[in-house]
Amino acid sequence: MAKNAPKSPQRNAVSSVVAEMMLSMPKLDALREGIDLYGATAFSIFSIFAPNENTLSRVIVELFDPSGSHGQGLLFLSAMLNSIDVPRVNQREAVRANREVLTRARRRIDIVIETPRYVIGIENKPWAIQQTKQLKDYLDELSADLRGRKPVLIFLSDQEAQSAESDVVKIPYFSSDGRASLYSILQSVVDDIRAARPREFVRDFIGYIDSYFGDGHPMEATDAPYLNAVTAEFDDPTKRKAIAAFLLAQDPLHRRIVNEIGAYFLAEVRTKLSSDFVTSTATSMADCLYNQYEPWGVRRASWPVNCIVAIESQKFFFDQIKFGAKAPDAKRLREDVQDYASPARATLENMTQDIPGGRKTPHWPWEQKVWEPYWGQEFAARLVIQSPTGLVIDHPEVQELCRKFVETSLAVEKRLTGGA
Repeated sequence: MAKNAPKSPQRNAVSSVVAEMMLSMPKLDALREGIDLYGATAFSIFSIFAPNENTLSRVIVELFDPSGSHGQGLLFLSAMLNSIDVPRVNQREAVRANREVLTRARRRIDIVIETPRYVIGIENKPWAIQQTKQLKDYLDELSADLRGRKPVLIFLSDQEAQSAESDVVKIPYFSSDGRASLYSILQSVVDDIRAARPREFVRDFIGYIDSYFGDGHPMEATDAPYLNAVTAEFDDPTKRKAIAAFLLAQDPLHRRIVNEIGAYFLAEVRTKLSSDFVTSTATSMADCLYNQYEPWGVRRASWPVNCIVAIESQKFFFDQIKFGAKAPDAKRLREDVQDYASPARATLENMTQDIPGGRKTPHWPWEQKVWEPYWGQEFAARLVIQSPTGLVIDHPEVQELCRKFVETSLAVEKRLTGGA
């Protein structure tokens, strides 16, 4: 093309849309800040504290206990019993709810609810794997002291029961096929909660379940000004092609933003710990997080095999993101996947003592959910919009996650080298 050749109409249209959007950004940013200031739509106790399995059990037993601090009596318990076709408890009947009930086999049932007619056990397993014959042992324990009552064992999990299959009542956290779930049980009664504080708490809990266990990733209220602005441009027939041109760049820009996060993590680990840290795979962070259970991480050549500090998706397409120290435990892996085990596991086994807020699993001696579990295109766009400079590395949450990533890398290094 000649140096002074006129721009194409399409290019002129794109430039015009970009210029108009740039001029409108201060106003749109002000609208977003106003929504945050007066609505705080993203604020949630669950996103702040990132509850583990024990915390979730405490929440659940508090709700299902008629004498719980929520003050709503039998509301939640009746909804749960109704969902599994168990007769509701009479208002005058005594109900006792306990956590961590010790069995004769020296195991602990997460929750036991006793009524005059039923002994109901709830095994809460949002993430951890089942132990050998665990559910059968729990059902045997519930049946040992019935005194005319009937035993019911509820398996609160997305997993399939590995023992006592036909006798266990499975309730997942979330279900999209119409089956009863913890989400649907709470959703069915949230509008019946009379007190404002427990009603807002349960709504937060419902939102947490939807975010971490559900299929949907609803638009945040603070997205609305930007969405409305672009939609208004699209309503203009002369600008439709220009807006559509941006859609072509949606996927590569999303991946670029995610990869910028990976480059930032690696650079910070090298700067603050050691320049010989390398990525654990030649695959980019975006390509790894697109897939399920394909970690992107960093490590030193001196670390034992299969030992990395990583970030990983638990579901396909950037969903259910977590990070931590990954070193699978050979003792808890199936025989056909022993190649993934790491000899570093024994040394890293008690990392939860070094870094608060995480938990231990068969593959991770320490792991933690990230503040936003879904890293799709909407998430990437928000990082840029909410960053004070437009650079993702300047976004406060990205900086905080990077700090934890470096902290975890240092903790692994200290344990492997015996450092103080």
